[in-house]
Amino acid sequence: MGKLLIVQTKIPKDKIEKLKLKTGKSTIKEALSEAVYHYIYCPLARKIDESIERSRRGRKPLYLKEISDTYESK
Repeated sequence: MGKLLIVQTKIPKDKIEKLKLKTGKSTIKEALSEAVYHYIYCPLARKIDESIERSRRGRKPLYLKEISDTYESK
């Protein structure tokens, strides 16, 4: 088994509630686990990740890419 990495982040409560509804899970832990599993194994998620632009300091967050795409299309 590979190395494990413990990660922490802040997620707004409303986004957590939406995630729980979308995954059909009752706890935050189950909903996040389902979302991470989907991100790792879904071929469509992999295509989205490949389309994210890389900056000099690393990868641009997905929400910034969406914002920049909306302004570029106007």
